[in-house]
Amino acid sequence: AKTSIVPLSEPLPGPAAAMAEVWKASKPFVTGSLSGCLATCCIQPVDMVKVRIQIGGAEGGSTSPVEVTKKLLREEGITGMYKGLSAGLTRQVFYTGARLGLYDMFTEAAQVPGEKMPFWKTTACALTAGGIAAVIGNPADLSLIRMQAD
Repeated sequence: AKTSIVPLSEPLPGPAAAMAEVWKASKPFVTGSLSGCLATCCIQPVDMVKVRIQIGGAEGGSTSPVEVTKKLLREEGITGMYKGLSAGLTRQVFYTGARLGLYDMFTEAAQVPGEKMPFWKTTACALTAGGIAAVIGNPADLSLIRMQAD
């Protein structure tokens, strides 16, 4: 069977064109979510120690990062450093995905072809995207803090 190759300059036929449009629309949300999840996996142990320092300070315990880390590892093991990771990943999927995805959508809508985007428009797009994403990600953030505090 002979296969035909469609040049990149021509539109894709049928379902392939629809999938290309779906990917174009979802790409900023997906890449934002994945980057946030990767960052969370790297920073979770540090965030866990931070939360325990805050709790220790409120309860009159140690606020030394070294002492808090030693105690955490002694009492809960290495997995204790990743307590609340599921909520942290959920937060990143919703918050970072929405923040970066919405920012791309807003800047694309605000862009005037052939003109450089003014600073105030870029700022308005960023503030709006961040505000909406914060509302979307807040429940997962609350779950993360509660899981880390237990």
